[in-house]
Amino acid sequence: MGHSPIQGADSSDWHIEATLVMNAEHHAMAMAIRAAVFLAEEDNITYSDEFDGNDFVATHFLAFVNGDPAGVIRLRWFNGFAMLERVGIRKRYRSYKVFAALARVSLEHARQKGYRLVTGRSRGETIKLWRRFHGRQSGPEIHMYRGTLVPTLFELPARPGTQMEVGAFGDPDYEDLITQLEGTWDFSLLQHRHREAAE
Repeated sequence: MGHSPIQGADSSDWHIEATLVMNAEHHAMAMAIRAAVFLAEEDNITYSDEFDGNDFVATHFLAFVNGDPAGVIRLRWFNGFAMLERVGIRKRYRSYKVFAALARVSLEHARQKGYRLVTGRSRGETIKLWRRFHGRQSGPEIHMYRGTLVPTLFELPARPGTQMEVGAFGDPDYEDLITQLEGTWDFSLLQHRHREAAE
C-alpha cells in the first residue's frame, strides 16, 4: 500500500485536505497521481499492472496540498471487509502528513459504511506507518511482481449511531439516510430512530 514518505519533507506551510472522489475531474487526478508514482518511478510496473477494471467499481480518495493533487488511495468493497490498495503520493508531497490524511479519510469512510475489517498489503516500511492507525501484520510476507508485500489488517471500532447498519427498510428516516450522497450521511437520523426505540 504505497511508498514510504520522504523523511524531512518540509510541510510546515501545507494545507492538506483529503476527500472522496466524486466527479470525473477528481478521478482523472487520481489516475494521474498513480501514473506519476507507479509508472514513472517503478521499472517493473506496466500500465496493465497498475490500471484495471477495479478503478471503475472502487472508491477513491484524493489528498490535496494547497489545492494541488498530492496523493490517492483506493478502497474496494467485499462481503464483510474492505480492501485498501493503490496508495500513491507524488514525490514532492511524500510525507507522513499526506499519508495520514489519506489513511484517516479512507478508514473512517469504511467504518461509517459499517465495515469492521479492512485489509491491505503494505510495501516496505509503510507497515510501520499503518501501525499508527492500528494496522497489524496478518500473515507472512507475500512476494509478488510489485515487490514484497506485508498483509495488513485493521479492526475498526463500532460506534453505534455513527455508521451504517441494516435498518428498517421503508422507515422514512432510514430511507432518507441511505439515499443521501455517499460520504455525506446525516447520522442524526439514525440517532433519532435509536432514541425512539429506547423510549
